[in-house]
Amino acid sequence: MRACLDGLAAGRGDWRTFSLTYDDVHGLHGGLTLTIHGDGKVEQQAVRIQPREPRDVRKRDLEELVSLLRELKAWEQRTPERQAVPDESIASLTIRCGGGAVRIWEWYNEMAAEARIGRVQDRMTRLALRPARGK
Repeated sequence: MRACLDGLAAGRGDWRTFSLTYDDVHGLHGGLTLTIHGDGKVEQQAVRIQPREPRDVRKRDLEELVSLLRELKAWEQRTPERQAVPDESIASLTIRCGGGAVRIWEWYNEMAAEARIGRVQDRMTRLALRPARGK
């Protein structure tokens, strides 16, 4: 995955093979699945939360997103496995590039402390979804 992201950053990769998906949907509480494709198109699935209007992502913003993934080494799973406590959920990132895919996850309630998936999710949301009405 690292080599593919490095290729995109260097202008050698095929953006058509790239997508990034954030997912925090919980069976009881709902949540958001947000995907940004290498052509800038955005898909979202909002479950039991208010959806926001998606907007296409510009090429330079895609490049900044890939730069953030590279900075965070977002292809590395760092959260260790353990038994979930009742009502605990995860947030995950799935990176697709060059025909390969990698998925990492963190406990949803620990995202702020981990400062990885939360940073990517924040950037994706700012780039791909229009601000909520009244904000």
